[in-house]
Amino acid sequence: MEVPLSLSQPATSAPSNSGLKSMADYKVLKEIGEGSFSIVYHAVEKEGAQRDVAIKMCLKKQIIRDKRVKYVHREKSALALLSTGDNWHPSIVTLYATFQDAENLFFVLSYAKYHDLLHIILQQPDKHLNFNDSVYYSAMLLDALNHCHKLGVVHRDVKPENLLVKNDGRIMLTDFGSSMFIEEHEKEYTQNGRRASFVGTAQFVCPEMLTGGKLGTASDIWSFAVVIFQFLTGDHAFHDESEYLIFRRVQDILFKYPEGFNDLAKDLIDKILFIDPEKRLKYSEIIVHPFFENIDFSSLQSIEPPKIYL
Repeated sequence: MEVPLSLSQPATSAPSNSGLKSMADYKVLKEIGEGSFSIVYHAVEKEGAQRDVAIKMCLKKQIIRDKRVKYVHREKSALALLSTGDNWHPSIVTLYATFQDAENLFFVLSYAKYHDLLHIILQQPDKHLNFNDSVYYSAMLLDALNHCHKLGVVHRDVKPENLLVKNDGRIMLTDFGSSMFIEEHEKEYTQNGRRASFVGTAQFVCPEMLTGGKLGTASDIWSFAVVIFQFLTGDHAFHDESEYLIFRRVQDILFKYPEGFNDLAKDLIDKILFIDPEKRLKYSEIIVHPFFENIDFSSLQSIEPPKIYL
């Protein structure tokens, strides 16, 4: 069964990869995740660097059944761009290789020992992060998003579940199936007035996604602010009994800060959560906000990450 995807080629990623790959090149250790059309395995390369990798196996029949072909295309294109040469970034998941067989498509990705950050949050005694850890992870996320944005990629599904925690405790942004290329979106929006299909997660989605407005880097910045709220509280800023009611809350910016919520975080979030994307703080303004006063973004990767206790 053929799916119109060109995946049988190596990804030119920063960590070296040469030649076409197949499952025979890897020793599968265990299943570590499952999605609507994919299964993710922890594996090890049999030759070369013998790296630990995550292999995302996508079932072709289910991709077609769920009408997800364009999402798989989109993820491969974004990851290939972000994993190539100087575009590589330590806080973004790396695509090492792609290949396929008769029934499946395979993405070989960098492996995260501690799974996703939501898992870490839920393991905390109070089910949320402390202030210092929240600042650190927020800075790492912002740095990853800024790198994507400079390369013309908007993630569109920013949330703790899509932040993987590596062996060293640092995080990397993953799951680019909902991503878009800014230039393509702007062209379609200008020429056709074409509104983007809904993607993302209800609790983190930006207002312009719901109203058919023009999407851009500010769309990710909205989600970034909502993530900070969850880091510090363990709860969603926008929550209700149904997606419809959540969307109403998003469009009205209807949420409450709990008693004792950090004033610096509140000020930052309040300066981002505007309906008009143009009014939201931009990257250059966020990094100088007092919330990040103890973070040097020029040497972010050298900051010691929080200890992981599970």
